[in-house]
Amino acid sequence: MVETPPSCWSRTNVSKRGATFTAPEKFELPFEGKLSPNNRWVIMAELIPWDDFEEEYAKLFSAEKGAPAKLFRMALGTLIIKEKLGTSDRETIEQIRENPYLQYFIGLNCYQQEPPLESSMLVHFRKRIDRELINKINKKIVKREIDKSDKEVKKRIVSKKKEKK
Repeated sequence: MVETPPSCWSRTNVSKRGATFTAPEKFELPFEGKLSPNNRWVIMAELIPWDDFEEEYAKLFSAEKGAPAKLFRMALGTLIIKEKLGTSDRETIEQIRENPYLQYFIGLNCYQQEPPLESSMLVHFRKRIDRELINKINKKIVKREIDKSDKEVKKRIVSKKKEKK
């Protein structure tokens, strides 16, 4: 029995004369210019209350001194990516540079081929985002999810009561 190759494979990828491959500019992307809402990074981005902690993070910086601070979403998002993937600081930035889902996760509005930040920034992010702040974020996420779940349960109860009438 002959297996059918995946739809992204063409018969020209491998031949008896040797391999031929598609040029990068002709490579088709499966998401046709849109990110999938089912992607793990998109789902996780929706769970994190980025805006709730932006102001607290911004207080760590002086408006008069140094370069403008990176947004909290970029800082925390980059650290989450690093931990989740188990990569070095440099490799984390390279992963972000190559992956539109990771760029979305850290708050970019569109894909860019240049790295959004230097790997040395992760050292600063780790100094500013301490365990106490991470615990506050986790508690907020859990509370929000519990509240959301409670609302859904209450809706079901009300719906069942209406059905019985």
